[in-house]
Order: sequence, then C-alpha cells, then structure tokens
Amino acid sequence: MRASVATGLERLALLVACLALAWGPLAQGSTFGVWFSGLIILGSVTLALTFLATGVRGRLTLPNPWWPLFAALFLAWVWYSALTAPDVLAGERWAGIWTAVLGVAFSLAALAGTYRRQQVVLSTLLVTGGAAVTLALLQQRGIFVPGFTYLDGVPEQILTGPYFHPSHFSGYLITVAALTSTVLLNIRPGWHTLPILALAAGTQYVNLFTDGSSIPAVMMAAGVPVIVWTWKHRPWAGITLSAGALAAAAWIVLALTTPAGQALFNSLKGQFGIESQSIEGFIRVRQEIHWFGVSMWETHQYRGSGVGQWGTEYQKYRPDPNTNAGSIYVNYAHSDYLQVAAELGLLGAALMSVTLLSVMYRRGLGLLAMTGSAILPVYLFTGLYESHLSAIPGTMVGAYVLVLGASTTIIGYQSSATTAKAEGQVTTSGF
Repeated sequence: MRASVATGLERLALLVACLALAWGPLAQGSTFGVWFSGLIILGSVTLALTFLATGVRGRLTLPNPWWPLFAALFLAWVWYSALTAPDVLAGERWAGIWTAVLGVAFSLAALAGTYRRQQVVLSTLLVTGGAAVTLALLQQRGIFVPGFTYLDGVPEQILTGPYFHPSHFSGYLITVAALTSTVLLNIRPGWHTLPILALAAGTQYVNLFTDGSSIPAVMMAAGVPVIVWTWKHRPWAGITLSAGALAAAAWIVLALTTPAGQALFNSLKGQFGIESQSIEGFIRVRQEIHWFGVSMWETHQYRGSGVGQWGTEYQKYRPDPNTNAGSIYVNYAHSDYLQVAAELGLLGAALMSVTLLSVMYRRGLGLLAMTGSAILPVYLFTGLYESHLSAIPGTMVGAYVLVLGASTTIIGYQSSATTAKAEGQVTTSGF
C-alpha cells in the first residue's frame, strides 16, 4: 500500500515538475507578474510532493549526494539573505524562485532516474522548445499571444518568442540548440529525426532575429555536443577536441580586443543577425553596466546586498549623471558572476560554484546529462556578459535541471539498450 501511494506521489511530482519546465520559458520567461509567481508555485509544489513521496516510501537514493547538499546550503543562505534584506518582499520573491528552480532540479534527480521518466522529461523539454520556436515564427507572421507584453520592434526588427525580451529568448535557445544536437548525435534515425532536425534549424533561424549578444552562443551550443559525444566514445579525442575549442575561443576573444578584430566583426555581424551593436559599443555599455555590480560587491563583499535587491540597491552607485551609466535603467547585472556576487556576496558565490563543480561526481551518460554537460560551459561563458542563470527564471529552470538534476541516474548507465530498458535505466541508444 505504501509503495503504491509513494509511486502515485512520485508521478504527480514528475507531472508538476514538467509543468514547471514548460511554464518557465513559455510564460514570458517567468520574468514578472503572474508568470513569475506561477513558477514559484509550481516549483515549490514539486519539491513538497517529492519530500512527501520520499517520506511515504521511506528512502531516498541519490548517486551524487554532494550537489544537493551544497544546493541546500546555498538555499539556506539565500533565504537568510532575503529575510535580512532591505526589501524583504523582493528578497522573499527571489528566494522563492531559487527554491523553485533548484527544487525542480532536485526532484528530478531524485525521481526521474528510470528510462521512462527521463523520456518524459526529455519530451517535455523538446516540446517546450518547439512551442517557443513556433511562437517566434508566428510573431514573424504577425500572430501574437493574447495577454503577453511585447516590446516595440516586434516583429519588424526583433523576435522574442514567448519571452518578454529578445536577448532573454536567445539565452533560452542555448538549451534548445544543445538538446537537439545531443539527441541527434546519440540516437538512431527514426520517426523523430525529421521533427528534431526541424527544431534545430528553427532554433538557429529565429535566433538570428533576436539581435542579442547570445546569438553566437546559441550557434556554439549546437556544436559543443559534438565534443561531449567525442568524450563519451573516445576520451583522448575528446581531450584534444576540447583543447582545440578552448584555444579557438581564446583566440577569438583576444582578436576582438584588437582594432583589426573589431573591424572584422563589425563587417560580418549582419550575417549573424546582430544589427544594432558594434563590438566597441557592446564593450563600452557592458563596462558601464558592470560598474554597478562591481561597486555593490565591493561595498558588501561577504554578505552581498541581499537577494532580489538589485533593482533598488544599484541606484545608490550611480556615477556622474552626465555619463550614460548615470542615467540608464539597469534591470539586472548583465553578468551571472556579478549578479550572484553583488546580491549574495562571496559566500553565496562560493556555494553556487561548489554546487556546479560537484555535479561532475559520478556524472551519467544519459541524453539529459550530456546536454547539461554541453550547456554548462556555454552558460559559464555567457555569464561574463549576461545573467541567464541568475536573473531570467524561465531559462534558469531548464538549465539547472539539465546541469544539476540530470547529472546522474539512479540505476546507472549500460551500453545495452535492451538490458537498460529492462532494468529501467537511462541510455543514449534509444529514444
């Protein structure tokens, strides 16, 4: 009796978790209003159901207990920061988002360890990505979702998909690009191949109409799964390919710091969908915006200004009002590193860093786990100039599920599809 009740609760938790995965990006990125609150509710209910199911069953199996431990310490620090912040309500709301995001990741790590359950999660992510791309294509044809808020310039100049802002949408597409590439590389061709190919192509197509700084990152995310796939089959080849990719990335970054490299980028940027920004202007604007994050962190190095406090606290650090940074509105740090450091201090940044590092322990080889391995370095790179993993809830929930929640499987991985399915395992040889 207890086992059947526990199984029912687990399935309900999985259902609500999948609703949260779909709600996050499809509800305007869950960035404000009822969309923001909806993600908090869905994620919190998922976590509560997971704890209830675990209590009824009487056991919890986690192949990697380290990242949940550090994530719990991080959440404890987040809630302490919220309850002692100048604006407690804003702090509690963002503490709720972090609880929901990490709660969904933990729940799927605890409950979605069988082949069938991970297939449900995989299907949810793919269908959600397909819906997001479809909404962008509908925008292009002048068809809009009632109740959504759109920026001026949609669709004549930019596409936002289900997100409020095109740059936010581009950041989410990193996950979709990596997921489609991972699936195509690791499964046999079948009925699903053409739809996933169409989604991969559609992702890159609408990405070109976001005019955002993450456009190159979405393109890169489609290629990084090749490196992960190589690591899986030929570790030494994977090491060589990784070293080559890092060297190429370093060369590109260094080249962009030179006048010749900047001139080349500006001459080619239109081919990558970037119209409104020059590399010089981008660097200048980011330097001005990052001024606030650096100043906030320098003032509150250890404790931070408080989670959810960016919108009010950054105003205290305005430079000369005659400068551009002295007059613009900055809604977040535009850097994951500065966002976490400014609001949560060194302790919060350290706990988040250790949480991300600990996912490499006993990391699995399932499709979701490999996608997480592919998107992590891409988001760590975009974290230098965007806050996709700390300020955009709709992107956060899917990314953290793939990076953290799908990092291992409960039963493990075997190469035989037949044996794995029979034992309820997650494999990469069958869809």
